[in-house]
Amino acid sequence: VVDVYTIAELVQDYYSAAPINRDVEYVFPLPPSAAVCSFKAVIDDTKTIKGVVKEKGEAKKAFDQAVAQGKTAGLLQQEYADVFRVSLGNIKPKTKISVHISFVSIVPHDGSSPQTLRITMPTAIAPRYGSPPTNIPWFRHNTQNRFELSVSVQMNKFITSVSSPSHPIGLTIGCHQRELTGDYEPSKAFVYLGESTMLDKDIVIVISAQGMDTPRCSAERWLKSDGAEETTDAYALTLVPKFELPALPRQEYIFLVDRSGSMRGGRITAVKAALQILLRSLPSRGTSFNIVSFGSRYTSLWQTSQTYSAESLDQASKHVDGFNADYGGTELRKAIEFAFSSRQDVQSPQDEKVPTSVFVLTDGRMWDLDGVINIVNYACDNAKKSKSLLRTFTLGVGDHVSTAMCEGIARAGKGTAVFVAEKEKPDAKLMGLLKAARGGVIEDLAVDWGAPEELKEEEDDFEMVASSSNPEAVATSPDPQSQPALSLFDESHVDTPAEVGAQKAIVLLGPPPKIQQAPKSDELPIPLYPGFRCSIFAIVKRGPNPGPHSANVKITGKVMGRDVVLQIPVSPVSVHSGVVERKVEGGKLLHTLAAKALIQAFEDLPKTPENRAQIERLGKSYSLASSATSFVAIDDETKDEVKQEMYEESLEQEQEKNTAEEAKRRDVLPLPSSAPRAEMSAAWTSSESPAAPDSTLLNEIARLRRNQERRIDRRIARPSLPPKISPPSDAYYSAPPPPETSSELSAASIPTKFQGNVFPTYCYRRRARKIRKISPPSDAYYSAPAPPPTVSPASIPTGISLGAQIPQRDAYISASENEFRDFGPHLAIPQILSIETIARTQTFDGGFPSDDNHIRFIVGADRLSMASELPLVLKQLSGADAMKRAVWVTLLTYVCLQKKFGGDMDSWEMLVEKAKEFVKEAL
Repeated sequence: VVDVYTIAELVQDYYSAAPINRDVEYVFPLPPSAAVCSFKAVIDDTKTIKGVVKEKGEAKKAFDQAVAQGKTAGLLQQEYADVFRVSLGNIKPKTKISVHISFVSIVPHDGSSPQTLRITMPTAIAPRYGSPPTNIPWFRHNTQNRFELSVSVQMNKFITSVSSPSHPIGLTIGCHQRELTGDYEPSKAFVYLGESTMLDKDIVIVISAQGMDTPRCSAERWLKSDGAEETTDAYALTLVPKFELPALPRQEYIFLVDRSGSMRGGRITAVKAALQILLRSLPSRGTSFNIVSFGSRYTSLWQTSQTYSAESLDQASKHVDGFNADYGGTELRKAIEFAFSSRQDVQSPQDEKVPTSVFVLTDGRMWDLDGVINIVNYACDNAKKSKSLLRTFTLGVGDHVSTAMCEGIARAGKGTAVFVAEKEKPDAKLMGLLKAARGGVIEDLAVDWGAPEELKEEEDDFEMVASSSNPEAVATSPDPQSQPALSLFDESHVDTPAEVGAQKAIVLLGPPPKIQQAPKSDELPIPLYPGFRCSIFAIVKRGPNPGPHSANVKITGKVMGRDVVLQIPVSPVSVHSGVVERKVEGGKLLHTLAAKALIQAFEDLPKTPENRAQIERLGKSYSLASSATSFVAIDDETKDEVKQEMYEESLEQEQEKNTAEEAKRRDVLPLPSSAPRAEMSAAWTSSESPAAPDSTLLNEIARLRRNQERRIDRRIARPSLPPKISPPSDAYYSAPPPPETSSELSAASIPTKFQGNVFPTYCYRRRARKIRKISPPSDAYYSAPAPPPTVSPASIPTGISLGAQIPQRDAYISASENEFRDFGPHLAIPQILSIETIARTQTFDGGFPSDDNHIRFIVGADRLSMASELPLVLKQLSGADAMKRAVWVTLLTYVCLQKKFGGDMDSWEMLVEKAKEFVKEAL
């Protein structure tokens, strides 16, 4: 990790113990932002075959031909936005193959602070609802395959903390090795996992460092003489906006909450607690809102959004308290269509336009990525055409969240996405999304890359023609009258075999634009939100004798009529060239990242031949795997090549032999239920075998044997499971009901050919109710101490202490969770002091109850009389005593939040903002 860039290499080792050549195929996940730029296979640590990028169909064809010729070959394909497939052909017996896959990416921010980076390494493909795009095995916890990870970190300034909410980590600060050597450098760190890490959940590492929010722009030149198609400059602009966007005077908020089966347990509990805080943080004026729940079906609190008031807030709060993960599978498309169609601008198009922000809270575990993205794109495009504003924001929840789905929704809706693991607190990050949504957007945004005046962005020119073997074919048809007559019998004509299946449409693309930028700013506004990192890339053509790169880039735009401008100096990319050259094809980091951003922009668009051609050109030009390009590696020096006919003949002979042996065993041999088939066959063919029975008895034994084998085969297809365990409703496929537990089926009674890892995998979860101690999650292996909260002395009345009698409990624990999750509804659990319980007492206008119960709750019973007394400064003010008391209690609550939960200010600062407005208006 260098600044905000990741340069990674994934190594997968496979050893073939088979006695014959074999083919292997497997799938694995990668971050959707990863630009896969290198693929190679190392055979027995002595020989390397390197992959090259080809069009996806051509790469598959080349791989199949090489395998048919007996050559060792490898194929890397992108099956889904975050799912890749590796195929290895003709792996020789007793051979070890190490697959090396290199990728680069820009690290997203953590969502809670602009000073942090969040590195996520997916380790498994969790079950997702719907039809997968390819044959993907169901996820299962693998106790054999282990995962090793080491991360070298180089920041521009001091590293302040490194933590992991998912795994225990080891850490060395000050160098790039496990043991501290050399001079101590606080901008460097080395992170590693324990030796027993399993592939059971995604690995998340959060890094905080000083100066991460500083705007910066790096440049990189790729000369034609160094292998580029033409000389270009690549720019990477990273910006964390630090300004206060004017708040929108009116806005509609729609919350889509995932209540499918995959959200059960801690996920739905955390979402409920965060929603209670979020609902009370909405602006008191000019606000309307609605809540939509979705799973296999969707429901809404109201048919259309309602005005934010004390009554509607109370109704919504009770509605959220009743949430359970009981909506079946995860079908988002219909729910988000309903949310878009229920907007006020759609229901009342003649009224004043009201901006809408849609918040999606989900684990994203569904395959319908293209369908959902198309819906979001279509709705946002239509809103822009009607001069309205529609944005979507996403909170991804869980250890196996689909980042491709969550980031895709946010990207299409010009919002942003944040993620929380199973043990993380979601409320602070959800508050960050709310802050981003409350502000206006930067319109007419433009980036001046400082290119020469003659370099103006041009639109791609293309024309689509029918399939043709001539790549230079054009779409124009010659005049039939000017052509010679056709002969009905042309002896010089040679028939060519017709290709079967869908044919690739040939699209003739014009040259790339002179300035290619991603994301583009001429369609929907680039999502620039205060506190959220944004990255913009560009590739700029240069002439044959280029001068130096631009000294500055300039961003301009408008926010609600006001001009905004920012000028950022440009510096050469500072990543060590040796590190990049070992991992990146051509050694050009920024060009690779920019090309990936351009590919992502085309992949988010509808699947047309033109867009696919653009993706293919970028993939080939910059050596990247994509939806249109794949890596193929072939060992052309394989010495023991075999002909295709011999290969097929050997397979047929082996199959015939196995069939004959199987038929012989089925017709002659009875099947004892206590012995494996291999042992049984050896016993009956020995010289001491008993005399053969007569034909009548033989036929009866054969019939009974076949019936018994059928029963065993059925039990193998549906393995025995403990009773009273039901499969999850949000599964990759619907599993048949498990049979009753039977002692008849044992390992010894299963034929040898069925033993091994061939059973269909089901994922069951046992519900257990037990009393356990609840303690705050400890996810930091190392962190710098949090600064103490700053409390103004004038805000604390003399003689009142708010520290001693308030219970020290974690702000994340929800009262409803303590009541129902562990102890059952029949036990009365005393209310604890937490951010959620305080938020539940806040009224919709920002105040807090002024009765003695609330004061006792925040200061303790022994300080009730002292805290109930109004300070002199309030007594001297004019106005009703009831209003003065409401102001006083609101100030007490504010000080309580500062005193007890100062480290979680991101979770409650929106509550305090409303409280301040209440106090100002009251006074």
